[in-house]
Amino acid sequence: MRGKVKGAAAVHRWFLLAEAALETNVENLNRLNVFPIPDSDTGENMLATIRACRTSVEHSPSQDLGELFAAAGSEAMSQAYGNSGTLLAVLISGLAEPLHGHERLTISGLARALERAKVRSWSALTDPVAGTMLSVLDAVHAEVRHRAAEAEEPESRAALEAAMPYVVSRAFLAVQATREQLPALRQANVVDSGGSGLLVVLIALHATITGNEMDFAPLESLPGWQPSDAPTGAPWDHNDDAAAAASHDTSAEAACAPGTAEISESSQASGTSQDPEASGVEVMCTVRLDPLGAASLRHALDDLGDSVIVTPIDAEADADGSYRWRIHVHTREEPRTSAAVHAAGPVEAYSATGLHRSPDRQNGPDQAVRDQPSRNKPSRNQE
Repeated sequence: MRGKVKGAAAVHRWFLLAEAALETNVENLNRLNVFPIPDSDTGENMLATIRACRTSVEHSPSQDLGELFAAAGSEAMSQAYGNSGTLLAVLISGLAEPLHGHERLTISGLARALERAKVRSWSALTDPVAGTMLSVLDAVHAEVRHRAAEAEEPESRAALEAAMPYVVSRAFLAVQATREQLPALRQANVVDSGGSGLLVVLIALHATITGNEMDFAPLESLPGWQPSDAPTGAPWDHNDDAAAAASHDTSAEAACAPGTAEISESSQASGTSQDPEASGVEVMCTVRLDPLGAASLRHALDDLGDSVIVTPIDAEADADGSYRWRIHVHTREEPRTSAAVHAAGPVEAYSATGLHRSPDRQNGPDQAVRDQPSRNKPSRNQE
């Protein structure tokens, strides 16, 4: 089957395949989930994000790639759960701006889109950490940028199709490298779950563009993918220097990405297993704020917890200059966190979920949700 690179058909096909791919691999991704909290839900959180993306574009009349990704990202972010689910929604939103006015995806367009997605994703986190989905995103952007620069006809369909095997290979190697970048992953002898989920989504993109079947067999060589896995080589090695470049990109380039905070050993160490009795809750909500208010709230949340994500949902401000912002934080001080959030601005969909919950998605006895008139979404455990 010929691949799709144009308009709503291509975007919907990618999200449809990515949804199927994540469904197929959800348990493997959950098993890898040890950072920042080992709560075994990365696969489900990323699946929820992609499912929201797919439904948002399913009946869209638009053929503009930027409009489609903006709609998908906004819908996904308003429903996002967990670190990886939220960051994937931010990434999708980031693809939109450089693709506005374009109906056909090219390798040069993808390079521009990934550049913006990278900046948005790193900037969303107060304390970004290498060895995560962010490192894989950096490596993928570097590979796409390289392929675009080397292509004789970067606007051609052929250039995009030819690049995709190298892009997936680079992502695979970047995922492999995460095990040595985070102490928590090295100790558990696994690769990063969010980065692995992004690799699965990229396999779906490869299948969308080329028309080939999705191939998940090489994933079985990733440390931790199966319970008895041992580290092996990279079966997706398409370019000789990819392994060295992947290791290089996920540290040096990641550390100096624009709009990022400094990566510290202390923040990496926070990914190790914690006492369930003292691990606190994960707070998620949407708040309407102007940019200054969002910066002030981020500062307050930094003092109350970690894994802080503050990222805009809307592309444009309302009449008062405010945006909807998606908020995510792990905290042991939920009452103070709730007070800070509600003092900042109008709140929607506030939830506070006990960390270290079982993978069961039903509300359990450790579920803590403050009642809000605007809340209409169930709480879930998060990564």
